[in-house]
Amino acid sequence: MASATQGRPSLWRPSMFSVTWQASTWLGWAIVVLSVVRLSPEALQAMGEPLLMIAAVIVISELRPIVMTRLIGNPVSISLAFVFATMYLWGLYPAVLLYAGSVLLSEFIQRKPPWKFLFNVGQYTCSMAAAWAVLHLAGVQPSPFDPHAGLSASDLWWIVTSWIVYHLVNLALVAGLAEDGESTWWEDFSDQFWFYTFATLAVLALSPLIAIVAVATPYSWTLLPLLLLPLLAVQKTAEMSRKQEHQALHDPLTGLPNRLLLTDRIEQALVRSGRTEGSVLVMFLDLDLFKVVNDSLGHHAGDALLIDVARRLQSAVRPGDTLARFGGDEFVIVCDGIAADEVTTVPERISASLMQPFASLEREVTVSASIGVALATDTSDAQTLIRDADVAMYRAKERGRNQVVLFHQVMHQEADERLQDSVGLRRALDRDEFRLHYQPVVEVATGQTIGMEAMIRWQDPHRGLLDAGTFIPAAEETGLIVPIGYWVIDTAIAQVQSWRTKIPQASHLWVAVNISSRQLLAPGLVDHLGRTLQETGVPASAVHLEITESALMSDLSAVVERLAALRSLGLRLAIDDFGTGYSSLAYLKRLPVTTVKIDRSFVNGLGGAEDAFDRPIVDAIIKMAQSLHLDVVAEGVETREQLVTLQALGTRAAQGFLWSPPLPEQEVPDWITAHVPAL
Repeated sequence: MASATQGRPSLWRPSMFSVTWQASTWLGWAIVVLSVVRLSPEALQAMGEPLLMIAAVIVISELRPIVMTRLIGNPVSISLAFVFATMYLWGLYPAVLLYAGSVLLSEFIQRKPPWKFLFNVGQYTCSMAAAWAVLHLAGVQPSPFDPHAGLSASDLWWIVTSWIVYHLVNLALVAGLAEDGESTWWEDFSDQFWFYTFATLAVLALSPLIAIVAVATPYSWTLLPLLLLPLLAVQKTAEMSRKQEHQALHDPLTGLPNRLLLTDRIEQALVRSGRTEGSVLVMFLDLDLFKVVNDSLGHHAGDALLIDVARRLQSAVRPGDTLARFGGDEFVIVCDGIAADEVTTVPERISASLMQPFASLEREVTVSASIGVALATDTSDAQTLIRDADVAMYRAKERGRNQVVLFHQVMHQEADERLQDSVGLRRALDRDEFRLHYQPVVEVATGQTIGMEAMIRWQDPHRGLLDAGTFIPAAEETGLIVPIGYWVIDTAIAQVQSWRTKIPQASHLWVAVNISSRQLLAPGLVDHLGRTLQETGVPASAVHLEITESALMSDLSAVVERLAALRSLGLRLAIDDFGTGYSSLAYLKRLPVTTVKIDRSFVNGLGGAEDAFDRPIVDAIIKMAQSLHLDVVAEGVETREQLVTLQALGTRAAQGFLWSPPLPEQEVPDWITAHVPAL
């Protein structure tokens, strides 16, 4: 049975106090008062034991109502069947009094505010009076003094009609309390209709049987409690159904809504946003470095941490917001009614809530979250909002984690391009669309070219020649970086062998190839390089592998082992972009590297306005490398002033636009001929 919905103000006079509330409440209570006045002690005595038994059953049924399969909703009480049976046997007045009493008991158990129980008693009484009007129209005239004078088998269709009228009036009155801006009368009515109709009619269908058993024989009323058994069976079935629905819509670990329920909550929020002020905000949270917790403390500790995080986030969200577990260590928060000035403050509050350490298995663990934020537009739906927030979250990861990033449409365009790249990269491998350009590495003291760094390009049929920065991230994400990396190795080594063989000045030329962390730890890298060197006849010392600092730190133990294996082949190993990552002597002394490459960000300031800051850093890197017997190569040299400073600091080799941009392979022979004297 529908009643006043939850979530409205707990005040004596609610904000939606209206004609509907006034009319149904006062009319209903007037009928209750009339029933008290018109029902004489003689009539109560005549109804006797059957009425008392029905009243007792109603009290029992109100203490244990049937709860439907909706997660948030009012229960459908089995007492309704006994109230209607009373009306069939003895008329409206005793039925109204029993119903009013059962409603008051139910409202007291649920601790509803006064305005709610006043309204619910009134509207249920009005609904019952409407059902009685149908029976009265059919000529049914039950009497408290003669229960057999009421309904007969020929009145079956009138009975069913009375159920329908009761149900429709009940729903119509409740829908009339729709708060301005929440939903329309029709929306509330439709929602309640599809939810409550089956349950209400199923309960009412037992009312004729109850009436028959109550007065069939002088003592048949003693069998009335037995009729609770099928009703309790319905209740148990409903409870099992509700449990299954809860399991289908909630995460088993944290108890939070899952993706399915999350989508529904977002759609509801979008519907409400069309009638209220404020916007719908979706936050996509991914815990930073959660895998480290699982790997170090175990999955049991990881699960405990997720539960703690869920509780912490639940306490940080506003009442009415939805917190859902999206999967793994990802959570989604849905907020509606967000004002413009809350778009940044709400996510920042959520992020700040995770700053305090978590006590997991008697050990403190500190986590942070990368948060992507998407704000609904006129064309948004649940899927697009989740997608946009997810895209923004990945951008937060790229910016260094523990960041809050608001989605912009340009991110979606970039994501589309990355998706296109992931598809196109596989095609590029098959169709030989990759190219290698080579940037000369020169000896600072003499200006002679001593090596070439291979740099991959993509000759995209539609976009032209693309730099590595535009497609390598997609190659990393898809895993294609490994086969692409093998192609670069094979092509660069074969090319340097060709130059060393055909060009006299290039007999001692070496080639540098960049290796990603994923490629470095690929199982077949060492064997592949060894086989390639053997097949091409290139000396191992003529191949330099460059690995960034961040790649070296991905799994230090495994990296050290792999680098040692590569070094055993005779390859030279360089740390690329040195100074932008960890730059720690503690790990540098463990790595079997031969070269340090100074990042261009430090070289840019040499000889210019930033010289006072960058010169000491570059000087320190060079001195550190020399003390460890490592070669030094400076990247990004573009001006004569930078070169002079590097010479003064003792840099051995450098590369940059001061000498040449990366050259297509067909232009390299002319460069070598012009810049490397013959031996």
